Amino acid sequence: MEVVRLAILVLLALGGVAWAKGWPTPAAGESASGDPEILFTFDDGPSPTTTPKILDTLAKYKIHAVFFMVGEMVDGGNKKVPALVQRILREGHVIANHTEHHKDLCRVKADETAAADIDDGRAAIEKVSGLSLAWFRTPYGARCKRVEELLAERGLTHFHWDLDPQEWKHNDPQKAFDYVTGSLARTHNRNVLLMHDIKTATVKALPEILEWIVAENKRRAESTQRPIRPIRIVQAPMYAAEQLPKGFAAWAVDAKARLTGFRGAIASVLP
Repeated sequence: MEVVRLAILVLLALGGVAWAKGWPTPAAGESASGDPEILFTFDDGPSPTTTPKILDTLAKYKIHAVFFMVGEMVDGGNKKVPALVQRILREGHVIANHTEHHKDLCRVKADETAAADIDDGRAAIEKVSGLSLAWFRTPYGARCKRVEELLAERGLTHFHWDLDPQEWKHNDPQKAFDYVTGSLARTHNRNVLLMHDIKTATVKALPEILEWIVAENKRRAESTQRPIRPIRIVQAPMYAAEQLPKGFAAWAVDAKARLTGFRGAIASVLP
């Protein structure tokens, strides 16, 4: 771990301003299928009011997503939340850490405050879920020397995104729909979609987006002008499996028949 931290410090010293730029994209690597791909991720929850509606929609379309949870939302005393977290896991989604208080880790005054927000968020989510977590997303996608060092010290990688409809800001489902479908209509690569399961705009836009994907894929399949690749949905557990060391996936499938810890193993794989 110390070697990784020292390497990052050297790069920071050499790269200077370059580290202040955004995170690399495509956020989840190149398309594995060669087709346009989309991975659904949701931040800032869970909310007993809106998250169940998101889960209902995902279940209807058989989609498994990543939920980047905020610790104080998970372990804040709402009696409905533990069962909601268990539902998220039971239905095959991956959960991850989005800090305790959703602070901009580059703007808080003390390094210790930023570190605690990462660590306390992880502890809170692990306490309620019973799983060990390793996936992490920094609030606001903030990137700076401090964040790089804190993540390196913890062996974490920020899980960024490619598409941000900003429904968290405008709370307009039509704007979110137009942005996502317009982007998907043009893409030829893998895209990580950032949405927020605490927003009513997300609840309303998500089924419309998924219906559009169904209709668009039907249109592409029936096209007589030229072959058009379908938009494929990347299932979060399968994306996690892509990150496993070579040969481990086969072991994990076999282990599933003998152990109950397969879900936890997948959930704790670094992106």
